[in-house]
Amino acid sequence: MNRIRSTITLALFATVALGLTGCGPSSTTVQGKVSYKGKPVVWGSVTIVASDGSVHQAGIDTDGTYTIPKVPLGGSKVGVESSAPPTPGASRGDARGSVAPPPPPPGAWFAIPVSLSDPKTSGVTLDIRSGQSADIDLK
Repeated sequence: MNRIRSTITLALFATVALGLTGCGPSSTTVQGKVSYKGKPVVWGSVTIVASDGSVHQAGIDTDGTYTIPKVPLGGSKVGVESSAPPTPGASRGDARGSVAPPPPPPGAWFAIPVSLSDPKTSGVTLDIRSGQSADIDLK
């Protein structure tokens, strides 16, 4: 009888332990600040190719920050694009009716190397973890 009880207890414990290892978030909101040689990147976009191969993208705000929801946890490749912002008075919409974010203040934008824009070849990586800031410091 004790042997059966021990076997049942052990089986129950193993089931609970295995069930708990699968608990927890599998994705998180990634947010941080983008800088190039110590200066905030004030215009452009961040592209993340997550550990599962999915692609996630968001614009960079004029203070250099970005936020991308629902990015899978784990290692990822990153690209940062920062082409010249529109000139004042230029159309800020597109054919679909989307409105572009406001351009940065005059003199705040600067070019970064185009080679940083492709996540597959930029050499920039992030380890996506829940609850941690994901600042991108480009060199």
